[in-house]
Amino acid sequence: MHLIVDIRSSFPINPIIILYASNWVDLWHTRHPEHRISYIHFSHQECPPNGQSVIVSQPTWWWRWKRLRSKWTSEIFRCVNFSKYPPYDSKIETISHIFDYVDILYPKIEPTGIQKILKVQSKNKINKSYKIIVPSLQVWQESVSLIDTKEESIEIIPYLEFQKNTNYTNILSQLSITGKYWIYDGSYGSEANIPNLLQGYKTYRELWGTYTLILMGLLVGMELRNISDQIQKMNLTGFVRIIGTLEAKDIESLYQNANGWIYIGAYYAGGPKIELARTYHIPLLISHIPTFQDFFDNSITIHPNHLSTLGSLLQELETSKKEFYQKITNEKIMQAYEKIIAEKS
Repeated sequence: MHLIVDIRSSFPINPIIILYASNWVDLWHTRHPEHRISYIHFSHQECPPNGQSVIVSQPTWWWRWKRLRSKWTSEIFRCVNFSKYPPYDSKIETISHIFDYVDILYPKIEPTGIQKILKVQSKNKINKSYKIIVPSLQVWQESVSLIDTKEESIEIIPYLEFQKNTNYTNILSQLSITGKYWIYDGSYGSEANIPNLLQGYKTYRELWGTYTLILMGLLVGMELRNISDQIQKMNLTGFVRIIGTLEAKDIESLYQNANGWIYIGAYYAGGPKIELARTYHIPLLISHIPTFQDFFDNSITIHPNHLSTLGSLLQELETSKKEFYQKITNEKIMQAYEKIIAEKS
């Protein structure tokens, strides 16, 4: 079988998704070393080293689904789509991942007509794929209710555990990060509760807390200005660091050395970042929401609508030890994929 792995991504490229796709390929290859692997990606993206590169042009307004060709005419093709786009080749059976619906539920751009466009795009991806993979029951329910997806076309497969990278960078010294720190690595919309996170962190500092809070992830100009103003008004300058987006190796280096991973929002849109945190055994302080249900064990949880105790819970996070807990193994996860990506006679 020739397996096409779709990682097309326009700016900003999500390095965690690309890393996740590469880890997925490594696991698949250990089980099916005879399969050929190709990555379909845009010219501005680097191809992971564990597969062949297939560079395609970016879609334009007149763009239609293209067709991939191979000199091995007898090959059986399947495609695993980690990108936000519909299948590139309508002739190849494709399973597509949908990690969340944050852009539809919490649009950053008004008017809400943007929501209709995003729904059409999501529906297009679903209609062009023969299976949809979602990470949780919540996203499954949203697919059915928001996009009118047929229940039988959706499979719930949890995030797989990452393989640890031992080639760490010196990003801590580059960013002048010393001492112990916590990571926030997610979105910055209204669903993320950033103002409440900063307020809880301010309370924690007033209780003589010393850990630094690092804010990662893409911020648009207005979001950056608002958060910077809040940090300044709360006298948290120097204690809260905004570092934006980084390369995958730098992100892994920060995760490797982190003492806590925090998300207290009402809706999580970070994809497999929480699984990356658990891979490195980082203590978690997370929202008590359905998306995180598999992560509640050995985690500190708080309801996103009741954050008055956040400061004291951050104190508790200080004393949390790194633990590892995984209900479903990578082997079970890959077996679930194998049932979907089965060769057909």
